[in-house]
Amino acid sequence: MKQHLSQATSDTSRERKLLPWLLLTLVLLAFSLWNLTGRSMWWDEGWTLSVARHWVELDHYGRLRDGELARGGLEASFTVTVPVGVSMKLFGVGLWQGRLFGVFCAVGVILLLAALTDRLFDRQVAWATVFAALLLTMHPEVHPLLQGRQVLAEMPMLLYLLAGYLALWWALRGQWVSLLPAMLGLGLAWISKAQTGPFLIVSLVIPLLAALLWRQWNVVTVIGLALVGSYAVAQGLVRLVPPLLIDPQLPTDHVEGLESVVALVSTPLNRWYALSNLGLFALPTLLGVGWGLHRLWYEQKQHPRQNAYYLQLALLSFVGSWLGWYSLLSAGLPRYMGVPVVIGSIFVAVLLQSLTSRFHLAQSMRKLADLVTLRHPTWAGAAALLALILTITGLYFSLRSLIRYYPIVDFSAQRVATLLNAHPPGTRIETYESELHVLLDQPYTFPPDQIHVALLERSILGANVEIDYDPLTNDPDYLVIGLFARSNELYQPVIDNGSFRLIKKDGAYEIFERIRP
Repeated sequence: MKQHLSQATSDTSRERKLLPWLLLTLVLLAFSLWNLTGRSMWWDEGWTLSVARHWVELDHYGRLRDGELARGGLEASFTVTVPVGVSMKLFGVGLWQGRLFGVFCAVGVILLLAALTDRLFDRQVAWATVFAALLLTMHPEVHPLLQGRQVLAEMPMLLYLLAGYLALWWALRGQWVSLLPAMLGLGLAWISKAQTGPFLIVSLVIPLLAALLWRQWNVVTVIGLALVGSYAVAQGLVRLVPPLLIDPQLPTDHVEGLESVVALVSTPLNRWYALSNLGLFALPTLLGVGWGLHRLWYEQKQHPRQNAYYLQLALLSFVGSWLGWYSLLSAGLPRYMGVPVVIGSIFVAVLLQSLTSRFHLAQSMRKLADLVTLRHPTWAGAAALLALILTITGLYFSLRSLIRYYPIVDFSAQRVATLLNAHPPGTRIETYESELHVLLDQPYTFPPDQIHVALLERSILGANVEIDYDPLTNDPDYLVIGLFARSNELYQPVIDNGSFRLIKKDGAYEIFERIRP
């Protein structure tokens, strides 16, 4: 009888612990699904959505160029594009169907952050991590829910990565079977976004070296197997999956020099841009990483090193190395710091816990009042002041981003596509606005992918680069210019020489009709 009562009590306690997380999941899903199609599509989204559409409708994993089958090239990895296509297969071809996978990934990322933090620290810090990720992530291109509402690679990659780290935590506790999902999750993350690989290697090699130094052979074995296994999974998937999806007879659209434009940039302007973004929008993350390293160093000198130590070190290494690359070598775009800022929410939460005496808010406010009034200034009061500044600043910018971008309704791309689709079949359209490609039923043309590198040199590096592309060779009937082509002045020469005349403007788009002799 006592055993049954004990079991019932245990079940009730477990349900009470799970209920807040279930409610959080439902709230996040409802909030993320609201007005899902309202925000206009990004250029990056268009390539992935068009490939997914063709895979569903034509059984062709790639693009169309002038109505003919062509290889993909600028879409996200198949670890992102295939799930987007599966969603379209299940629910139909459309924008909300394409964005649905990202929504689930974003919600999963928040829950995995909390689950990981709960195991590395405690439940209190786990909730603070949720707070930091949702309300202290200041830039709209970084916020996990805003990113998840678009067809981008960041949230799927983070989902795979955090799931892999969580499985690695179980493996470090002696559950060796967890190594398999750890390898799979980390391997999927490795190939989901181009920048991930080097930082994932750093995040596993540094704790591996630490374990070797302190002769923790079980830890060495687990992390070593995770490193080798995730690399094997990544390489295996890259070698096996694309040949199953892509027609090998289609010519490849080669791209060279992309790394020197976005990943290995040394120009002073970009360095200043990156450092400015870090200082404005990632200061809590920088402070959190610094505090996390200090805490790890100090506490592990006083106590025996636990398995959680090595996973904390892995996360800090991942975040720190990515932020180091962002500040020293990246093009400096805010979106490129999104991944470490989201993961860094864990250490922002740890920092806030330390600054507020384990979230003892009443005591912190008293210390703050003593500091401000100079009655009894203490370091605890200064810590409370720092926590208040970080929280108020983060809340202001985060809520501003959410309020600004969530209610947006912009269907100009759909209206432009509808107008062009109403023309006689076979009307040829030239446009580099890839978000229109997924909406058009007419044949369309666009520049080779190598042109993309030159355009980025213009827009990101500020270089005066000659664009060797003549859209008239495609003999288009209409030309559509949107934000991307306009900012790079891709079609300005043919506009200036009178080859096209403007017939309509809609939102960010301008539709030009061909002037034929």
